[in-house]
Amino acid sequence: MERREVIDLFGETVVLEISESKSARKPTRPNGYAAPPGTGPAGERCGTCEHAARVSGNTAGTYRKCLLMKPNWTAGPGSDILFRSPACRHWEKELENQTE
Repeated sequence: MERREVIDLFGETVVLEISESKSARKPTRPNGYAAPPGTGPAGERCGTCEHAARVSGNTAGTYRKCLLMKPNWTAGPGSDILFRSPACRHWEKELENQTE
């Protein structure tokens, strides 16, 4: 909490207490990568990896996560990834037409 002394219209000194609002917070940076982005094959992205997944949340919307980091997933954006990020060293080619 910050305290400031200001003078009002009548020349009186007034002490204002200013609290930090949540809107002043920095946005959470996606940090759910299994390894540092850019350590994988050149030209590949997280979104083209076998381990990249879209996960439905409890609230509306889906979230992008790395399946290798599933034990560390949180309920917030701190464990998200960006599909456009350069691939990490754990990148594996996405399997096409999987049959079970």
